[in-house]
Amino acid sequence: MLLNIVLISVDSPIKLGIYDNNYLTKSFELSGKIGDTLPRIFSEVLKEYEIENIFYANGPGNFSAIKLTHIFLQTLSIVKKINLFCADSFYFTNQRYINAYGKIHFFKKDNEILSTKLDEKIPNIFILPNKIDKNIFSAKCKPLYILPAI
Repeated sequence: MLLNIVLISVDSPIKLGIYDNNYLTKSFELSGKIGDTLPRIFSEVLKEYEIENIFYANGPGNFSAIKLTHIFLQTLSIVKKINLFCADSFYFTNQRYINAYGKIHFFKKDNEILSTKLDEKIPNIFILPNKIDKNIFSAKCKPLYILPAI
């Protein structure tokens, strides 16, 4: 049976969910550098599951994590013939702000992602959805690089 994955790797820890009929059945969380953790978690998952689609956050978030995730998933998609779908990181959080660095944060207003400086750094809290809403995702996946003004 072919399953789906949801991946949130724009910040540590990486969160990965296994979905059967679009419902979350198992989840993984792994802390560390994206270049180390992404291959490790997928190595384990691909040994145990046959994956049809990967739904993932393409940004905003950690610039290096977004770049490495994009390259890794594009390669995996070609080699394993897995479909990729992406959505911005705000789909995976209930917070209004996503930390960029220091006190600089991203926020979404009228479907535009902007940056602002807050009084305090707000830690990112990302959540795997219980059910995949495929209408939120796009098959035209490119990294969402948003570099806030310094």
